[in-house]
Amino acid sequence: MAFLTLFTIPKGFVDPHVSLIQRNALASWRALGADVEVLVMGDDPGVAAAAAEHGATHVGDAATNEFGTPLLDWAFSQAAARGSGEVLCYSNADIILLGDLLDTARTLRFPDYLAIGQRWDCDITEPIDFRERGPALKGWAHAHGTLDLGRGSDYFLFPRATDFGMPSFAVGRPGWDNWIMGRALELGMPLIDATEGITAIHQNHDYGHVTQRTGSDWEGPEADRNRHLGGWLDRYLHTPANATHVLTAGGLRAARSPRHLRAKAEAAVALDPRAAPARRLIDAGRRLAASRAGR
Repeated sequence: MAFLTLFTIPKGFVDPHVSLIQRNALASWRALGADVEVLVMGDDPGVAAAAAEHGATHVGDAATNEFGTPLLDWAFSQAAARGSGEVLCYSNADIILLGDLLDTARTLRFPDYLAIGQRWDCDITEPIDFRERGPALKGWAHAHGTLDLGRGSDYFLFPRATDFGMPSFAVGRPGWDNWIMGRALELGMPLIDATEGITAIHQNHDYGHVTQRTGSDWEGPEADRNRHLGGWLDRYLHTPANATHVLTAGGLRAARSPRHLRAKAEAAVALDPRAAPARRLIDAGRRLAASRAGR
């Protein structure tokens, strides 16, 4: 039995660069050792073969929307039912993860929690040998990559028994990562920013796979539906700044920096029914400012 179950929903292994970065990600997860099992989900071309190639378990017969995009409520329920790990981690399939993921997971002792964090954006165009380069990748990513702005998360670490009540979000479309952070807070769970403890290396790519995309790379009807399903996503987007705890070199600390306190106040104004008068006042001020700017 594994300690940690990592699960993901890859894109089809058709585009050469997408195939390369997804194989790099899978190889990095398998390099974490016997305490980690990997579930590779979905029925897109090459997914089952890639799972077999990397010694992972393939979970097929995915629930999808009308565009053929797999749904996250299906994936999370399958991981809880079929995974053997006491801790689960969903990761996007382009994310390289290192041994500090497992180290961090072993330190978290809350009965329920959600650990998230920022990623390092890196240009990677070749296969990686993790036996040779793995130990040096954290330093390489910090030296050659860019820490993203922290608007969302690409991995989600939580106890197996945790049930978020996930709606039928489409994978790979915006909003659901912000929703699950807010949902953890709504359920009273610690939301842990593990950026300092978990090295998540994002291999840069485009969004050519998104059906009927418009404007930004991943906008379109599926993005609109994700926001609708997310309920409050049109009013507020939770990010790692909303964390209740921060993982530091000295251990887990309460999130009390000005950044965290400001995010907490903004979320309260946006979402708390008792703050409706304040919201109306803020909205009126914004409309007035916009009117004056337009003169």
